[in-house]
This record gives sequence, structure tokens and C-alpha cells, in this order.
Amino acid sequence: MKARSVDFAKLWEYSVGFYGVWLVHLGRQTGLFETLASSPMSITELVSVTKTYPSAVQAWCSAAIAYGLIIEKKGKVYLKPGMRAMLLDKKNPNYLGGQFSYLALRSLEYSAFEGLFRYGKTHEMSSNINAIEQATDWDHYAFIARVRRDRKLDQLLSRGCRLLDVGCGTGSLLVKMHDVYKKSSFVGIDPSGKAVARARSIAKNKSIKIIKQAGESMTFENEFDIVYLGESLYAARDKQRVISNCLRALKNGGTIAIVEGLLPESNLRTDDDRLIMGMELDFALQGYRFMTKKQVAKLLEKFSRVRFEDLGGSVYLVTGTRNSFLPY
Repeated sequence: MKARSVDFAKLWEYSVGFYGVWLVHLGRQTGLFETLASSPMSITELVSVTKTYPSAVQAWCSAAIAYGLIIEKKGKVYLKPGMRAMLLDKKNPNYLGGQFSYLALRSLEYSAFEGLFRYGKTHEMSSNINAIEQATDWDHYAFIARVRRDRKLDQLLSRGCRLLDVGCGTGSLLVKMHDVYKKSSFVGIDPSGKAVARARSIAKNKSIKIIKQAGESMTFENEFDIVYLGESLYAARDKQRVISNCLRALKNGGTIAIVEGLLPESNLRTDDDRLIMGMELDFALQGYRFMTKKQVAKLLEKFSRVRFEDLGGSVYLVTGTRNSFLPY
């Protein structure tokens, strides 16, 4: 038989990868991975503990074994070493579980692509808040880890300061920050009523205030030590206005922190590059586009000490300081 081409092999891998995404998501969603992480067991025991349907779990286990996610040995199935950190531990720098769940959940809405290509009709992502939560957990813990390594910011938050989260979604970053820095107070704004309702629910009885508002319309002035935008600036209709409002909201010497996936500007050769370019199609369905470093740097012209730090996966932490002598 004639050998397959390199391109054929690559396309074949994409088909295999699609099912891998769903295997991981279903293992997380149904608690199969979490159960096996606590103890190896037979498939019958796994069905009993997770209260799932036998034939579905049998099919999942067979596929998960083939994909190298779990191992079968002497009648029991085990979570493969290293998988717990990558699929379940949200604080681990190698955590990928949330990304797989995001991709699976987003694909449920991809029938809307026909409307985009034929009529230019976009589809708001806010209809799937769970997908957003899955996608941002890693960002949140990466940001908190970075803050804790920054002596100035860590001390500021430890002593007690004010932080504003612009586009806070369901407020999960604010809750995580509050758990670490209990002396600080936190404010989150988001234009989605559905997201705000959930944020208020999870932030109840904490020093966290949630406001239904868009970044373009906020009017805070000289109130915050830190303004954070996590995977939200790309969605702003008037990005420069949002940044100007953030500048005004900050105290003199305050810090803006932006976490965003940024498009590569050349050499689309790495897996990171391919992933974000694929996600660009997802963003097109939502009516958005990723930005580049140059575009973000242009938005932050009125800030000093602007820095870009690669967090991995084409996600960057961009920080800058408010100059006291510049107008908003």
C-alpha cells in the first residue's frame, strides 16, 4: 500500500483529536476522572460510584484506554500518571482540563456557523456561561501566581487595597482573589445580566461588589489600585474608551493588568499559533477578533512601564502603570 502523505497524517490526527476533546470533557463532566484519581476500581464499581449508565461508561473507558488517558490492569482502571495535574488541578501550570471543556461546550453552538458564512449573523457567547468559566480558570490562577511573585502587588493586596475587574463575568476571579487577599476589597462590572446574577450569588457575604455595567460606560475616578481585564478587552466595542476609563479609575501609580490571547504577527508554525488561529474562527462567530501586541501597546500609550509576559498558549499578561502627570 502506498505510504500516506504528511498532510494526510496531519488531517487524520485532527479527526482523532476531536474525539479526544470530548473524551476529556465527558470524563471531567461526569466525575469519572475525579473518581479514578481518588482510587483505581473496576468499571462496575466506577459506574456505581458515579451513578452513570453502564454501557456509556464501558464505551468511554474503552476509548479512554485507547487514547492513553486511563490504564486497565488486573480488572481495574487507573488514571494515567500525570493526568490528574493536567485534567483536574486548576492551579497546576500544566492544567488543560478547562480548555478541553471549553472547546467541547463551544462546539455545541457551531451549527450557527452556517448563519455566519451565509448571512454574516453572529452568535453571542454569553449564552454559554459555563464554557467561559471553563476557559478562564487557568488564566485566573496564572494571574494570581504572577501577582504573588510580584513583591509590590503582593504586599499591596496583602495590606489591603481596591481592585476592579472589568468584564468580571461570573466573578470567579474576584472570589479567588478574595480567598487569598482577605484585607482587600473588590469590585466587578459586567454587561451581562445572567453573568452578574451568578457573580452576585457566588460572591455573597464577601467584600465583593458586582455591578451590571459595560467598561465603556463606567465612571470611576481615582478609586482603584489595580484594574484587571481578563479575556474581556477583545469583546469591547470601543476598546480605547474602555482603556481611558480604566486610566481614570486608577489612582496615581496604579496598575492595569490585562490577560488576553494575542495573535502571532508572523511564523504560524507552533501549536500555540495554530490553536489561537483556530480559536479566531470561534471568535468570528461571536463577532470578535483577537488583538496583536502592537494593537494592545497602542491602546496603552498613556501608561508607563508597559510589559508583555507570555503565560503560555498565546495568552499574555500585559501590565502598565498610570502616570500621574498625564490626562485621561
